[in-house]
Amino acid sequence: MSLDQVKIVLVETSHPGNIGSAARAMKTMGLSQLYLVAPKVLPNEESIALSAGSADVVENAKIVASFDEAVADCSLIIGTSARARHLTTTAISPRYCGEKTIEHLANGKVAIVFGRERIGLTNEELLKCHYHLNIPANPEYSSLNLAMAVQLVSYEIRMAYLQAQSSPTIPQPKATLPEGVVAEELEYFFQKTEKIYQEIGFIQNSAVMKKLRRLYLRTAIQRNELNILQGMLTAVERLSKKDRNRQ
Repeated sequence: MSLDQVKIVLVETSHPGNIGSAARAMKTMGLSQLYLVAPKVLPNEESIALSAGSADVVENAKIVASFDEAVADCSLIIGTSARARHLTTTAISPRYCGEKTIEHLANGKVAIVFGRERIGLTNEELLKCHYHLNIPANPEYSSLNLAMAVQLVSYEIRMAYLQAQSSPTIPQPKATLPEGVVAEELEYFFQKTEKIYQEIGFIQNSAVMKKLRRLYLRTAIQRNELNILQGMLTAVERLSKKDRNRQ
């Protein structure tokens, strides 16, 4: 089990100082994999200064162009959201986020995604997350800055990691573990599903596809299961083409 499998993803940060402060929060808890999605300002001297000894995390940060690119190789994606009431079936606490992250490490990489400082993650980005992390702050004053949020979540991940390290468990051969599906594979499946279902008239508006996305993400599909679903789509596609040819 390695915390190098955990990515902290910051989307479109507007202030370089927040990158350094987030890096400091990560390193104090043993995390090092920082991904920056299209930052408004690239990491600079201010980022290094506020990292306070965590310059290596800042300097090694991966800068990518999109949310999809940042999470492509992850099989568990947890997005932060202040709108938990709209996502009740997938909303989790920071503590459960830590536990779920450590539990999943044997199965693949995990991305914890933090949105823009002012507006957070978009609805489209949230739909691509398996779970939505909500920090139960004081409703009368819930002002957490980005670095504070990263610190809190990183702490819960570390506590779950230390607990797992201290708890004796029977080693499980890696070959027997179910193989997780990464985000890039799921996105391809979702796009194909939407295309075929639109062609046969099952999907006529975006709301249906949004519900299907949530359903599939909630079930934590494994690769052998995805292969079956892909085969079903291919069969439906063939039948649809035969029907069109007859006409």
